[in-house]
Amino acid sequence: MKGDNNMFNLDLGSTGAAGPFLAWSAIGTRDGLVPARSFYIRDGGNKTPYDGSQGFVMDIDALKTGFQHSEGAVGVAPSWKWNESVSQMMGKPGDDWKKGFSAPCATGGGAVATWEQAGAAAWQSLEALAPLLGQRPDAKSLPMVRVKEAKFIQFNKGSTVVPILEIVKWVDRPDCLKDGIAAGIATEPTPAPVAAPAPAAALDDAEF
Repeated sequence: MKGDNNMFNLDLGSTGAAGPFLAWSAIGTRDGLVPARSFYIRDGGNKTPYDGSQGFVMDIDALKTGFQHSEGAVGVAPSWKWNESVSQMMGKPGDDWKKGFSAPCATGGGAVATWEQAGAAAWQSLEALAPLLGQRPDAKSLPMVRVKEAKFIQFNKGSTVVPILEIVKWVDRPDCLKDGIAAGIATEPTPAPVAAPAPAAALDDAEF
């Protein structure tokens, strides 16, 4: 997607980052620690629910897109193939590879977590956000985003719930996204996201 000022150009068509990680769960985690239709932060073996309606800053300058392959084995990191540029999408490496992305996010209080995720829910969230990223006012501002709604999507082979994000405002790069130094990020009180009707069976990584 390209804005009129050409400040951001994203084509939506290895190893990943170091944790902690921010992730979206459409159906909740199997261990019951994270409820359905919510973000959570994973740090090692710990999972902590995260309120995505309060806003987090995405480092779109460090955004990577590509494909992920996972055998689904516990404790085994998935494989990634990253595009050379977010403005150019490679062809799908194979049938078992899913579109995904990685972006460091300032999650408040000076904390940073990388939203690195593949599958339908995460990818469609990025697709919905992309046109708004094209409205970037300048080459340095970063978007503070929050969950606007959780949208139920039906596919031929399953379903999922997509976090639809909105840009609250464009902000200067937080210190924690400069060099890792902790710095607070002011967020504005926001209403809770609107929940979608509960699907009978949602697939967190449904094909599309």
